[in-house]
Amino acid sequence: MRRISIDTLGMISPKGTGFAVAKRRSTPWYLARPRLLTTCVCFATLYLWLRFGATTVVIPDDSFALLEDESLRDILNTTLGFQKILVLNLPFRTDRRDAMTLSAATSNIALEFVDGVTGDSIRHSAYPPPEENIKLPAGIRGSWRTHMNALQRVVEQNLTTALIFEDDVDWDVRVRANLQRFALASRFLAENKDVLSAAGSPYRSAIENRPNTETPETGFHILSENGITEKLPSLPLREVYKKGRGMMAARKKTGGATSSPYGDPAEWDILWIGHCGAGFPRHPPHPKPQTTTSSILLTLPNDPTVPSPKHLKAHPFQGALDPLASAYPPHTRVYHRATGGALCTVAYAVSQRGARRLLHQFGLKHWNNIFDSEMGRWCAAEGKKVQRGMERVCLTSQPPIFAHHHPMDGESDIGGLGGGYATKYETKYLRYSVRMNLEGIVQGGKGPRELVDQWPDE
Repeated sequence: MRRISIDTLGMISPKGTGFAVAKRRSTPWYLARPRLLTTCVCFATLYLWLRFGATTVVIPDDSFALLEDESLRDILNTTLGFQKILVLNLPFRTDRRDAMTLSAATSNIALEFVDGVTGDSIRHSAYPPPEENIKLPAGIRGSWRTHMNALQRVVEQNLTTALIFEDDVDWDVRVRANLQRFALASRFLAENKDVLSAAGSPYRSAIENRPNTETPETGFHILSENGITEKLPSLPLREVYKKGRGMMAARKKTGGATSSPYGDPAEWDILWIGHCGAGFPRHPPHPKPQTTTSSILLTLPNDPTVPSPKHLKAHPFQGALDPLASAYPPHTRVYHRATGGALCTVAYAVSQRGARRLLHQFGLKHWNNIFDSEMGRWCAAEGKKVQRGMERVCLTSQPPIFAHHHPMDGESDIGGLGGGYATKYETKYLRYSVRMNLEGIVQGGKGPRELVDQWPDE
C-alpha cells in the first residue's frame, strides 16, 4: 500500500521549565520596563501554546483549502456546514462510540449522539402499518426506530439541516474538500430545475451523452427494471461552476442567498452522501423529451480521492464492479439525483422539509422493510405519481463521500451487509480512510506520520 507523509503537528508540553531568580540591579526603572514587557509577552505566549497549541487536528493542510467561493466557508466548520451532526449508536456499543469520538476529534468534527433502540424494546402498538412489519428481524426493527428517533429530533428542534451518521461510518481525511465540490453540485441539481431545458441554456453545448453500462443485472433490485436509460447525459462540474457564479451573484443581489452551502433547504430533502452503492438516475414512467436536472449527471474528472475502477465496489464479496467503473474515465466522481436506488444509510443529510416527510411516511404511514431500501424507493418515487410541488429531491455522489468501515467476521447489530462478512478490516471507496489510519493519527509523534492509501493506483 502506498504511504504519504504528513505533519501531524505533534507537540509535547515542556516539562520542568524553571527560571533562575534574577539578581537585583541598579538599573533605572524606566529602562527596566521593556524587559518587564518582554517577560509578560513570553509568559502569555507560553500560556497560549500550552493551552491551545497541544490540541492537534491531524488533517492535511489542503483539506481546509477553500474554493474561490465564500458561500462554501461553512463547510470548514465543525459540523461540515450542517446545523448539527447526529450519530446513531446503541448505548451498549461503547466500542463504536469510542471509535466515532476519536475519528471525529482528529477531523475537528462535533457530534451529538442519538441512543439507538433494539427491536425487542418496541411495543407492537408503536409500529405503523402494515402489521407484517412486526415479524421483521429485531435488528431491522431497531434500526428503523433509531432512524425515526433521529428524524424526530431534527423536527422537534426545528433544525434547518442535519447530517445523520451510523456509528460505523468512515470518511477520507480530505472530506471537506469533497463536500465543497458536492455542495456546488447539489445547488445546481436542487435549485435549477428548468435551466437545462430553457431556451438558450448556456449548458446545452457542454452536455455529453455517454453509454449507460448499468443493466438489470447490475442495477439495484429494490427497484424494478423500468427506467434504466440507454444514455447518461453528463455535464462537467467546472462548467456549472463557471457559468453558475453569475447566477449566484444575481441571487444574492435579489436577497436570495440560502442558509446552507448545499443549496436552499426548501429545495431538497435528502443528501445521500454515505451509501454502499447507488444506481444512475432513472427516467420517470412518462419521461419528458428534454434533459433536466433530474436526469443529468455532473462529473468531476481526475478526483484524487476516487480509487481506480478495479476498486469500485461496495463490498469485498460483491461480484461485478459498480457501473461507474466502466461508464466514466478512471478517477471520475459523479453527482446526480438518487432516483436509481441506493443502499445503506451510513450517512445522509436531511433538510427540515425532508425530515418531516420521512418521519410522516415511515413513522406514521407505512414501513415494511429495512430502512435503506425503503428510503431508496421513496427517493425513486417508484410507482408513485408525485403531484406538482411535491417532488422528492434526493441527491447523491458516486463514489460515496462517507462509507461503511467493514470489521472482520461481521459486527453489525442489524445483519451482515449484502449477505456476507468481510475477511479483513477495510473501508470501500475511501483512499485515505480516517478509520484505517486512526492508530497512526492518534499516536502522533515527534516526526512526520504516514497515511496509508487503501486503494493505490498500481
